[in-house]
Amino acid sequence: MHLRLNPLTLALVTAGTLSLPAHAQETQPVETVTVTADSLQGNMAVSAEELEARQAQDLEDMFRDNASINVGGGVGAGQKVYLRGVEDTNLNITVDGAAQGGYLFHHQGRLNIEPELLKRVGVESGPASADSGPGALGGSVRFETKDAQDMLRPGQTIGARLAGGLESAANATSGSSAVYGRLGESLGILAYMKGRNSDDYRHGGGDLQPATASQQRSYLLKLSLLNHGDHDVRVSAERRTDQGDYFVRAHMPYFSRQSRSYQETERETLSFQHRWAPDSDWIELTTKLYQNTLDLDRIESETFSRARNIGGDIRNQMRFETGVVQHALTTGIDMFEQKTENIDYDEASGANNQDKARNIGLFLQDRMTVGDLGIAWGARFDDYHTDYGQAGEVDGSEISPNLQLSYQATDNLRLHAGYGEAVRGAKTREVLLIGGDVEVEKGLKPEQAKQAEIGVEWQGYGMLTKQDTLNLAVTGFNTRIENFQAYDRRSDPHYLYNLEDEVTSQGIEARLGWAINQFDTQLSYSHVDMEDENGDPLGDEMAIGASVGDTWVWDTQYQLVDTDVSLGYTLTGVERLTDVQDGDHEKPGYVVHDVRAQWQPAAYQGLTVSLAVNNLLDKEYSEHSSFTLSSGSSMPEPGRDLRLGMSYRF
Repeated sequence: MHLRLNPLTLALVTAGTLSLPAHAQETQPVETVTVTADSLQGNMAVSAEELEARQAQDLEDMFRDNASINVGGGVGAGQKVYLRGVEDTNLNITVDGAAQGGYLFHHQGRLNIEPELLKRVGVESGPASADSGPGALGGSVRFETKDAQDMLRPGQTIGARLAGGLESAANATSGSSAVYGRLGESLGILAYMKGRNSDDYRHGGGDLQPATASQQRSYLLKLSLLNHGDHDVRVSAERRTDQGDYFVRAHMPYFSRQSRSYQETERETLSFQHRWAPDSDWIELTTKLYQNTLDLDRIESETFSRARNIGGDIRNQMRFETGVVQHALTTGIDMFEQKTENIDYDEASGANNQDKARNIGLFLQDRMTVGDLGIAWGARFDDYHTDYGQAGEVDGSEISPNLQLSYQATDNLRLHAGYGEAVRGAKTREVLLIGGDVEVEKGLKPEQAKQAEIGVEWQGYGMLTKQDTLNLAVTGFNTRIENFQAYDRRSDPHYLYNLEDEVTSQGIEARLGWAINQFDTQLSYSHVDMEDENGDPLGDEMAIGASVGDTWVWDTQYQLVDTDVSLGYTLTGVERLTDVQDGDHEKPGYVVHDVRAQWQPAAYQGLTVSLAVNNLLDKEYSEHSSFTLSSGSSMPEPGRDLRLGMSYRF
């Protein structure tokens, strides 16, 4: 029996369960999600209020206004993130410093993130820096949750937030509650809970999309000791679950041998972060320790899959000068151990049902400035070991260098270029498919990426009026990934080997933005070619990447003058993908319109009412990054979705 609680009731119950003593001290709220990307996109600030205005519920909502990031799969359980066409399984992804390792099942999404909790998302799509962590073949994404100090209003020492929402496309209801406060001058405590229930969503054109109804629950308990002398300490425990009677291949509803199974996906993340920054240019010491567990339980199929990561990172940054050169030198060590297992309900876990991988990395990254010239160089050394049970072990070590240059040619113009390498040797197999006899290719090689990019940024002031800002950025990139590890479960015994072909992601990205007073508008463009070693289109290759048509995103935000109302509009246009493999279907283009409005009445401090309509014209379409079958069909996206949300902070 699966309990289905009303999320609004769940939120109200939680709000009344905690209390904190009050101490008089002012704290400034930081309700901001900062999305940092490569030099094309610079430092983009996306406020938490904007996420609330969008009524963001999943990964697709989170990255909706970014042309370089695609999210395919439709239903949350099947969603995958693609950065410049490269699947998230090839990215270094962390939540509060905890690596999101483990590849449970190729028909399933592996990222289970609650947007309402986020304070900051860092996206690095350019050449990997040495301190970006191991395995960043296609880039890295870092999610960071809010602290209690971010939630408190000026003068508050204790507060609470209640929120609820309705969504029409999936007949969904959601509710959340947070209680937070400060003990003394430095210690913050945050407790959060959210629930969301939805039915099968209606895709564009009017029909219901079967096997998409879901229940999600999110919980966070976080302690944050900030500005305590020279120290910052954060300790957090987060749990998120997603349950539903999904298709076994959640992102491929029209597969001919499809079946359904009640599934429960659960992520538990424990994180400890400490920063010591005394009054010294030679010490800024950061320590991170974590445990991350990702489970997939398929009830009717009677299988249970688990990936658990335990790891840490210790690094120090020193700032000094050598003549006219200013240095910010980071050195450190990181490590992780990942254990995976796949268990049938009626069978004990055996030697071939478990994998264990370990990586230890040493890194050095020096970011130097000489007048208008910036030079960043570094290298990391990775020592890896993977145990495949009876099939034996694989180990080795690799060095990955990087070099990035930037030049401030004028007050308005900056040029940049970079090259970097990344390696992944410690890699477990796809968890749900392991078991039975297995053989590992002799001399199995680590996966390696070589990334290069070049670009230009221009920013001008007072271009059309005295108070406006105009900016333009263009970047060309080329990422080559070789030695992809593949697992053939149809052979006897099963066989783990390197693919012969390398995969290339290359293209161009551009962004044009204009802002004046309360008005801000941006147009972004992305062209990505995913190709094999012969220069032929890659198509859709699970665990590698997906081919996507040229993407345009126009996003506009306007705060009405002398009112409490803000308005927003996002146009997403994806051109028809005609460059496909022989025999594959072309992917049709589409245009989708989203509108939103938000009201924060001055007379009712703390109240926010948000209205959003996604897919305003009820377009029937599929994301290009959703897997396309040989029949040409793929997962359809939700149709017109009216979302109404309300939150109150007190």
